Amino acid sequence: MSLFRWRLFWTLTILFVLTLMAVLVMASRQPAITSALPSPLIHPGLDPVVETVPATQPTIVSSAEASVDSQTPAAAVTGTVELWHSWSGKDGDALAAILDRFRQSRPNIQVETLFMDYGDLAQGYADAVKAGEGPDLIMGPNWWLREFAESDVVLPLDARIGVQERSQFIQAALGNLVWEGVLYGLPTDYELVALYFNGRLLDESNLPLTVEDLIELAQDAPTQGAGIYTNFYHLYWGIAAFGGELFDEEGRVVLEQTPATAEFLSWLQRAENTPGIFAALDYGMLMDRFKKEEYALFIDGPWSIGELRERFGPDLGVAPLPAGPSGPARPWLSADGVFLNPTTSADQQELALTVARHITNAESASTVARIAGRLPAHREADLSEDPLLAGFAMQAENAIPQPNYAELDEVWGYAADMITQVLRDSKTPEEAVLEAATLINEANRK
Repeated sequence: MSLFRWRLFWTLTILFVLTLMAVLVMASRQPAITSALPSPLIHPGLDPVVETVPATQPTIVSSAEASVDSQTPAAAVTGTVELWHSWSGKDGDALAAILDRFRQSRPNIQVETLFMDYGDLAQGYADAVKAGEGPDLIMGPNWWLREFAESDVVLPLDARIGVQERSQFIQAALGNLVWEGVLYGLPTDYELVALYFNGRLLDESNLPLTVEDLIELAQDAPTQGAGIYTNFYHLYWGIAAFGGELFDEEGRVVLEQTPATAEFLSWLQRAENTPGIFAALDYGMLMDRFKKEEYALFIDGPWSIGELRERFGPDLGVAPLPAGPSGPARPWLSADGVFLNPTTSADQQELALTVARHITNAESASTVARIAGRLPAHREADLSEDPLLAGFAMQAENAIPQPNYAELDEVWGYAADMITQVLRDSKTPEEAVLEAATLINEANRK
């Protein structure tokens, strides 16, 4: 064999051996590669530590339909949100507790607060926003909303707050933050009137379910009577219970277009002429007589809880107002809320909405009730520690939003005259209602 053939023979032999070894090595490693595949890809959910790749595109949930308490990972969002408010005393303590809990759950979002006097807050906020400045959030009452919306200093929230999220609030409270069909805020708390009762004079099982029951109780015993403050805000529940309405959709007063208001005023006249029932515009006198136990029932709002609880202790209760011939009593409800600055960036508005949702969620609502003694707007707030607040909350389910119409400004004086004329017998209910409606509409150029 020549030298060339000898070398070729050994070269081919070596290549064959190397190829054979490579094949054997690869075959020996194949089981190890198969066993290294992540098991969650085959059996999703068996190992919670390993994040699996979804087989299909995940469902996208918009912020409008997300739960009010939903939170993205704390590290994912950072920033600073400025909040202006006028909450002081126990209200301020409640807000501090709410924001402290937010800082614990969202340490990467800082909330800076500025307290302003109530009388200065609305104008100070509006001026700042018009100048392209101001806070990200403001807390205030619903009666600021009309001017805020007309001045474009609050952000519309219709596209951001979905049906599911809206359902978490008492509907009249949420509706109170709607202007011309557009939602502008998330409600924190609210006020309305209901029926206080003195359990020493009237057992809870005998509370009046209808307006006629209320009169009959006083006829049975004057100490089972009632104090009725004849301010129009305090009395609107009765107009609604008799089937009446104040405004049409254009802000025109329509009290005279059905017999409901006149019928309610006739009932009020009968009630006032019943021994044990006092209907008057003298609020102090009515409160004093109730505290002296001259009658068992008093129609008023949550602003009196502290004073009356001190007087009656556990004997004090709150129940829904009596129904009328057309349905349940439906008092006006006025709410406070959180509003957003429309001049900030989209990212900043999302941060602000995150804070607003926290301030108004169920846990924060429970804090508002427990510390501040306010009526929280969230349906799932815990009111188990305060049966008086729970009584007002029962009434709130049949409440209606106090109107935001500018035309309401002309109602108060003429409506007060209407009620007084009937109680003094200077006009029939029908005459008084017609005159009041005519004068209000003329003043509003309707």
